[in-house]
Amino acid sequence: MKTSQGDVFKRREKLIEYLHETEQASVTDLAEFFKVSPVTIRRDLLFLEKKKMIERFYGGVKLLDNQTQVPVTFTNSYSFPTAIFISKIKPLVSSGMRIFIGAGLFSTEIIYGLAHLEVEIVTNDYSALQLNHTSVNAVISICGGELEKNSKALVGDFAIYSFNKVEADLCIIEAAGINAHEVTTKTLNESFIYRTMLQHTKGPKLTYTASNNLGSVSHFMIDKTFLFDTLYTDSTPTILLNNYPITVEVLTE
Repeated sequence: MKTSQGDVFKRREKLIEYLHETEQASVTDLAEFFKVSPVTIRRDLLFLEKKKMIERFYGGVKLLDNQTQVPVTFTNSYSFPTAIFISKIKPLVSSGMRIFIGAGLFSTEIIYGLAHLEVEIVTNDYSALQLNHTSVNAVISICGGELEKNSKALVGDFAIYSFNKVEADLCIIEAAGINAHEVTTKTLNESFIYRTMLQHTKGPKLTYTASNNLGSVSHFMIDKTFLFDTLYTDSTPTILLNNYPITVEVLTE
């Protein structure tokens, strides 16, 4: 049976977890643990090395020092002016639109804020199931998939399949990090879902994040920054954005 892209991403994330526990391992150890060939493991390691997450040495591999104490978490560690953001994007929305909204720390609030409009919202935010759909005008469609650990994001092959089958007029994705070159998220599974969303959006592609995430990147690229239309952030950035190939809107009262 052919290995799916989702399975590859899950194995690479588990490989990182394995190295957190063991500190280092050989290619043979990893191949035996994951029940794949050494060639497959070397391909995984090359990918993670390019992401500057691991260091290879003669006979083995280990996590880089800046990775050893950085577990992936999805806690809401900062605030974001969601109500102002919603008011900013409403002029871009018209009746009958289909909107992709990627799961994030504030995606459920955004979905709720747009739910009174006569639109279709397609999301991988599992928490949207908790909305009272009888009191909204929007059609809210939630993709299939598996619930990612410690998050509210549905990911994997079924989620990818869902977004491959439809096109949207507008796409809204939260960035875990952004610089002049790339927009990133925290996990491999999420990066592939959100890239699929972008590829199937024929209208504006929006990203939002707190200002403390500007100028930095998380582990996995969603796509190049210039492929997004607008970045929304919560305060006057402390870094210069003149070289960013994207329109930047600061959300103020």
